[in-house]
Amino acid sequence: MAWRMMRDALRARLIQVAEGVLDDRAYVVIAGPANTYAQYVTTHEEYSVQRYEGASTIFGPATLEAYINKYTELVPYLATNATGIPSSTASLPEQTSKAISLQTSALLDNPPILQHFGDVLADVESGIYHAGDTVAVQFVGANPRNNLRLECKFLTLVRQMKDEWVVARTDSHPSTMYQWNRTSKVLGTSKVNIRW
Repeated sequence: MAWRMMRDALRARLIQVAEGVLDDRAYVVIAGPANTYAQYVTTHEEYSVQRYEGASTIFGPATLEAYINKYTELVPYLATNATGIPSSTASLPEQTSKAISLQTSALLDNPPILQHFGDVLADVESGIYHAGDTVAVQFVGANPRNNLRLECKFLTLVRQMKDEWVVARTDSHPSTMYQWNRTSKVLGTSKVNIRW
């Protein structure tokens, strides 16, 4: 019901603003707002009943009217001869720095004595591997929460093709597994198992 109401309001506004382009035969299709998690949008009546959809309308009972208002304000800017830019409200204040985390940080990370982060503890077994075989390797590691590697990888598998190394898999591939294990809480040592 909500999207029909929005469609009808936008259709009326499009016909009004785009004279000569759209007429009474115009059919408007709404394909759903994207790039946000808006949950459900309901009418006042559906919201007041508080069934699943109403209870999931997270911005309150006037969400539909707010959407209709904002979208109909944007309609004139769809015209081929539109000038200017739509008005915008002020940006919301930054709140990320004020957020609290209930997740404890990793306080201590050290390599074992006489070893370094990244040292190989158990190397890949030499030989020929076939489809379905599991390849495993183990390294001296650290708690991954100490470096979230944003926009980076925890693991990259490369394959030698002739004279160059080519990326075969990364930790984003479903066939790879990255497993961190704390080996000593007192010394802060860890190991990382990688399988593919």
